[in-house]
Amino acid sequence: MLTAQQQEFIEAIEALDIKTIQQSLAQGLDVNFIAPEKGLPISIVCDGIFDWWEVVSTAYTEGTPFTEQQKQQKLQIHLDILDALIAAGANVHLWDAEEFYGPLWDCSSAACVPAVQRLLNLNVNPNTKDDEDLTILSSVSQLFFDCDYDDIDWSEALPEEQQTLQLLREHGAKMSKELSV
Repeated sequence: MLTAQQQEFIEAIEALDIKTIQQSLAQGLDVNFIAPEKGLPISIVCDGIFDWWEVVSTAYTEGTPFTEQQKQQKLQIHLDILDALIAAGANVHLWDAEEFYGPLWDCSSAACVPAVQRLLNLNVNPNTKDDEDLTILSSVSQLFFDCDYDDIDWSEALPEEQQTLQLLREHGAKMSKELSV
């Protein structure tokens, strides 16, 4: 059962209400609690970044891609909330017990390079495996391209997808088969 403050905090995250989030944090709210059915606040934030990615990828699909400035403008509130939770001590290394995913996977699957970079800078392990024994690099490659990283046809990739996967690789992310050897 959540306290009233925790419930308000979750609602503020979902509403992208940075003012209420900042007020709760200023009051000393511990951000490492689990909301039933929703998970950790950091997971809810990172899941929310996927909403941004759906809008961006839909614009590509419709042939009306956003400018870099438009993408950044739409993303900024998500990054501000992520930064606020990180500053408040959110445990970015935890994985969701039900889905076996964590903040790095969530941000990677949303092709969100700035969020992925933030998490990698905090030394989040890019080689954690999910319940199917897939690393983040293999899992997200499968999600985007239905193949593993070394089989991707980059001419089919959206810029954010390519940048995300290459950023993971640059930070030591391995394909599942590389860790099985």
